[in-house]
Amino acid sequence: MAAATETGDLRKGMAACVSGFWLVSLSPVIVAGSGVHGLSMAFWRCWIGLAGIGAVAIVRRIITWEHIRQTTLAGFFFGSAIGLFFWAAQITSIANASLITVLQPIVMLIAARYMFQEVVTARDVFWSMVAIAGAVILVLAGDSSGTGDLRGDLLAAVSILLGAGYFIVGKRVLLTVPVASFMSGVFFWAGLWLTLAVAVSGERIAPSVDADWIRILAIAVFPGFGHLLLNFAQNKAPLNLIGVLQLIIPVNATLMAYWFLDQSVVALQLVGMALVISALTAQALFR
Repeated sequence: MAAATETGDLRKGMAACVSGFWLVSLSPVIVAGSGVHGLSMAFWRCWIGLAGIGAVAIVRRIITWEHIRQTTLAGFFFGSAIGLFFWAAQITSIANASLITVLQPIVMLIAARYMFQEVVTARDVFWSMVAIAGAVILVLAGDSSGTGDLRGDLLAAVSILLGAGYFIVGKRVLLTVPVASFMSGVFFWAGLWLTLAVAVSGERIAPSVDADWIRILAIAVFPGFGHLLLNFAQNKAPLNLIGVLQLIIPVNATLMAYWFLDQSVVALQLVGMALVISALTAQALFR
């Protein structure tokens, strides 16, 4: 019975991960064509998210000031990661901005083994490396057009460690804090941090065109719901598997950019996508 329950939890966790990362992959596509700066877009996502999930936590009476305190570090990591990621998505190509998902699994595999004592088998490492190799091919073969410099790629690279830090810290906190309370605290601290970042940068908070309000709401609702699913999965799927499943993001983001933003996709990118999908499928079947 215990084994059946564990298997059921793992399946739920994997389903939540796949769905969550698919929704999160819409982020760079939504923000790429926006006139609102990436930091301001992240600012709105956090405060709108807090209004929604915070209301749920208050109505259910599951949130406490201790919960808010425990999410301080996770909120800093989350706010910094999405602020830099959204900014990067406006500077570089969608594929390059998705670089965050290519390198994060390596950090999370190491953390899973040495910080959470998860069993990481040779099979896990093999299929993870195949998926990462496919994602690297996908990113490097993509159109790197943007501002003509490496700022976007560097911003995405910095957000790699910040994003991994969020998942690592969040997994510990979610052991004792309900998901709604955790997300409320994260959005609160991330919102405060991004408010300061926007003020220092001097960027506008309010969009200059009405269409950008639609983008703001979209970035709060769709990736926001994906964020909820990922936090739900934290206690049901191992960290090493969550890390590898992130590689769904560059695949879907590249396809969405092709369909909606007219960014090109070359044959070598299709090879990379095939490797990622095959490796993740093998991971799921062996699990």
